[in-house]
Amino acid sequence: MVKICTRCFVVWAGGFRCEDCGGPLVHTDDAAAHGMPEAVWRNQRLDYGARRGMIFRFLAIFAGLTVALLGVRWSVPQPSPWSFVGAAGSIAVGVALWRLMYVAADRGVKIWILRSGQLQKGKLARALLSQAVTPSKRS
Repeated sequence: MVKICTRCFVVWAGGFRCEDCGGPLVHTDDAAAHGMPEAVWRNQRLDYGARRGMIFRFLAIFAGLTVALLGVRWSVPQPSPWSFVGAAGSIAVGVALWRLMYVAADRGVKIWILRSGQLQKGKLARALLSQAVTPSKRS
């Protein structure tokens, strides 16, 4: 159960009093919580969005690994030159699937969670695809 301190706006996993300032904690569904600043709710969206992004990235690792290993397994009984081509291709497809899901999770958290209310949900896929096509510049 997520509760928020009414004095310092720190989020806690439960309890009745804030361990930092001693203020009362309210549940996120309470009427007193709805009057809190937008920064509190933005922080909540960020926490839950980051958690969802981590779960999706973890899923991406297993999906890419499964596709690569199953492809290698199915390519082994093929004749000699095709088995190597199939194994290399399945590994490439597994890595590409992992990378696509990883980038989508990263973009989804940045666009959907951090900019909640600023971007319509219908435009999310278009924004994801446009940024996936043009690589971002990281310094």
